[in-house]
Amino acid sequence: MDGEREIQRLTATLADRHPVFPGRTIERLVRRLFAQHAGAAVRTYLPILVQREAHRQLADLDSDFTPRATSPHGRRAVDLPVCGRVSNT
Repeated sequence: MDGEREIQRLTATLADRHPVFPGRTIERLVRRLFAQHAGAAVRTYLPILVQREAHRQLADLDSDFTPRATSPHGRRAVDLPVCGRVSNT
């Protein structure tokens, strides 16, 4: 298993599934999870375990962000409180 290649592959896969997080953040998470299992005797399924754990953690954090409407330019709209109505009369 080529560790760097797996890290880059998992980072790209997870970044597609969790676009709210910067790629560097996802890469750090993936590297940390691989490091936690560095002493594992069997490494065959390690990428799958790391991907599942990273996805679980990112999904948990992602649920903290409420979806917001996007503008026509693809940017997130800012939710502002409505203070009153403007009359055209």
